[in-house]
Amino acid sequence: MAKISILSLSFNHQRFIADHIQSVLNQSFEDFELVIVDDFSTDDNVAEINKFKDPRIKLIRHEFNRGINAAINTAFENASGKYLLLLAGDDSLESNALEIIVKELDNADYIVLYPGIMRTDINGKKIEPLNIVSKDRFEILNTIFMNRNCLFSPGMSMRKDIFAKYLYPLDNSMCLHQDTQMHVKLLLNVEPKFLDTNLILYRFDDNVGNISGSFISLSRDRMETEILMDTFLNIDDISLLKKIFAKEIDKTKLEPKMEYLEFFLGNMAILASEWYRKLWGYHTIMRSYNTKAKAEALKKEYNFEFKDYLKLINLMIEDNEVIKFKNKYKKYKKLSIALGGLSVVILIILIIGVFL
Repeated sequence: MAKISILSLSFNHQRFIADHIQSVLNQSFEDFELVIVDDFSTDDNVAEINKFKDPRIKLIRHEFNRGINAAINTAFENASGKYLLLLAGDDSLESNALEIIVKELDNADYIVLYPGIMRTDINGKKIEPLNIVSKDRFEILNTIFMNRNCLFSPGMSMRKDIFAKYLYPLDNSMCLHQDTQMHVKLLLNVEPKFLDTNLILYRFDDNVGNISGSFISLSRDRMETEILMDTFLNIDDISLLKKIFAKEIDKTKLEPKMEYLEFFLGNMAILASEWYRKLWGYHTIMRSYNTKAKAEALKKEYNFEFKDYLKLINLMIEDNEVIKFKNKYKKYKKLSIALGGLSVVILIILIIGVFL
């Protein structure tokens, strides 16, 4: 039984996996195991892994490509360490990383630990450290709810029982928001700790660009937003809600109550900066108002009536994307006079384009 298990997620990492493994074997702290899950690679990734004969290396191969979270689940199921560290098969560790991480977890173990990250190029040359916008637990949760993910997942570490209690099993269908959802589930329950020391070498290919910037990935990001936002519906602590949404509560004067969590979070989401978060908020309020009993309860607790529900759309249309939609609609409605029936097809294409 190792003190710490490195959960290594690897798919088509033939070019990088040797550096990844060697960086683990070179650690000053030696009481570890490296659990590598190959997610049905189509290159020679497995052959490269098998060149290493260290007994601390465990290799598990998926029988078909199952995705990031499935690989993490498999690695967790095969890990024996008291502590866990998550790392992709194309990233590496500084030689003292495990020593520092284990010491931090020994001293304050009921935490999720975020080591400092150094960005490298495709060849492993160090470029610059990656900085986070905030180290405040509640501000981070607010940013994720209202805007975007603001944390990095390479190297995040915790006790195995914390992973088991709050994360396992991870949702296999999540892709771009899989780590964001992990951050939310953890930070709703445990304190984060951030290290200034850069211990993780995060490989980034500038020739390919960041996958999150691609059209397909952006679309997937938006499609996963609703499931990500649902994670916040698991909050069961009023004081936590008040800390996360302190600014919004002050602005709206809307006090949270656990029995009306959907209604409260829906109103918070309508204040978000991103359209799909607003849309989740609107739909969540719809669910909180969809029966006679719910409507009567909201009237009693918040003096909320149907006319107030209808007014919510005014907050929605302040969003820039909706304003652009309205302007394009007006423009092409005028054009339809000249183009006749053809304009209907053009208008439909343009409307779809606004929200992609």
